[in-house]
Amino acid sequence: MLKFRRPHILGLFAFISLAILLGLLMFQRFRRSTAACAQQFDLIISGVEVFDGSGAEPFISDIGIKGKRIACIGNLSGLTATKILDARGLSVAPGFIDVHTHVERNVPTNSPFLAPNFIRQGVTTIITGNCGRSVSNLGKLFKSLESNQSQINVGSLIGHNTIRQSVMKQTSAAPSPEQLKQMKRLVEQAMTDGAFGMSTGLVYIPGTFAKTAEIVELAKPVARNNGLYVSHIRDEGTKGAEAIKEAIEIGEATGAAVHISHFKAQGPTQWGTARSRLEIVKAARDKGERVSLDQYPYSASSTGLAVLLPSWLSDGDLASAKRKLGDPAIRSRVRAEMLSKLHDDGWTDYSFARIAYYQSDESLIGLNIAEITERSKPTQTVSQHASLSGTISTASPNLLARQADTVIDLFIHGGAQMVFFDMAEEDIETIINEPDVMFGSDSSVRSDDLLSRPHPRGYGTFPRVLGRFGRDKGLFSIQEAIRRMTSLPAATFGIRDRGLIRKDYWADLVIFERNKILDTATYEEPLNEPDGIFYVIVNGTVVLDGKNLTHTYPGAVIRHDSTRSE
Repeated sequence: MLKFRRPHILGLFAFISLAILLGLLMFQRFRRSTAACAQQFDLIISGVEVFDGSGAEPFISDIGIKGKRIACIGNLSGLTATKILDARGLSVAPGFIDVHTHVERNVPTNSPFLAPNFIRQGVTTIITGNCGRSVSNLGKLFKSLESNQSQINVGSLIGHNTIRQSVMKQTSAAPSPEQLKQMKRLVEQAMTDGAFGMSTGLVYIPGTFAKTAEIVELAKPVARNNGLYVSHIRDEGTKGAEAIKEAIEIGEATGAAVHISHFKAQGPTQWGTARSRLEIVKAARDKGERVSLDQYPYSASSTGLAVLLPSWLSDGDLASAKRKLGDPAIRSRVRAEMLSKLHDDGWTDYSFARIAYYQSDESLIGLNIAEITERSKPTQTVSQHASLSGTISTASPNLLARQADTVIDLFIHGGAQMVFFDMAEEDIETIINEPDVMFGSDSSVRSDDLLSRPHPRGYGTFPRVLGRFGRDKGLFSIQEAIRRMTSLPAATFGIRDRGLIRKDYWADLVIFERNKILDTATYEEPLNEPDGIFYVIVNGTVVLDGKNLTHTYPGAVIRHDSTRSE
């Protein structure tokens, strides 16, 4: 009997010995971690599930913060801190990086910069100056942010539209050699001041007037400074493929890395083309070109009403455009071109275009162009009435022509901010499934202005990716979603020591409940705050504590190729 039991006894002894050895190794690991971190922390986050931003599987740990940086990751039990957050049952990730924002007009000149809708999404760093629009003097902006303080970290691009406007006004003419030199000097200065690159908005005035050769010349100093060429491409609808190729060609001609903003397929005739558009990008990457993309996870876009009108109308300035529209022949031409484009894009009417904000008549906010036209009286003209709430000029009894006239009259009366329901959900999912696509809200700072009805992306982008597309639809893992919100944009834009949870990295962190995080902002109620985000930490300071903003301003200016947080 003994000769049968002996192997079992030996096996049991070996198992027990191995277990003891593993236990000792684990103990030694934690002891070393604790010994290495034997210090007084400013903040300890204890017992939290760590998504470190790399895409790796999460793990349970404590995180110690000293000053503005992460000082230790490990077992910190028994150590002390000025503040301890018990985060058992919660998850932590690096603070999200929003690569596409528009906050220039929101930055005050003599008080701290507040960004509550970004903070409440878990965003700790934003890149502004997109779509060709920025402040003209980035050095001045950065100094203002540093002296007046900020709730959030801010980096910026220099806008091509802004530069062209300052040198050439709103003309459609090609720049003279001297004007081109002047614009290049402005780009050079912006890169010296810390711009991450140059952005274009080639559907907007005056950027739409620029030929490819002009943009190539202006992107050359960007490439020399290892910056990005970031583009709201010339067309996202019927000519979208050509526009993607143009952006890639600019990168090829200059050596600049190319980043295409809010990648999409716009308009019914283009629905289903997202895959073929992505293939253009893949082909460029296969040739060695550096091309990156961002997206907001919604099937509606938002921009100004003027994109519905032909660009040649705005050659000069807004006053001259309005004068032109007073000429019946020009107005007829504008209307005809608008309806031709409407048809080419596959629309049956303008009901896809809804007003988010219209200063001249707030009663129109929330209505689409078809609804406004329907409630108008066709026998009266705008020239008789300042308000559009009950009057629309009608050069033609045709319904579509009347809708086009509604757009024209809204433009004449100051323009409007719009929401366009112009994308297919299938394409959104095709793009979001690409592992190299990062995210941008395309938002400014949202106020509690109940008279406007902006796009919900301003409050919902990042929790929507995590909750709706990652967790609920299961399109990707939570760690993959977080990688694309953190380390991927940090690496693409060259943001140092952020985007990962690592020792000595800046302590930008978001603490959330993975099974609860979700956007609640809708097109009807776009200012709803997301669920499931409990703490946001910027450079070691808690800026969101539960539902409450802490009125602290630890944000830093993030300059290209350097980090300035002191």
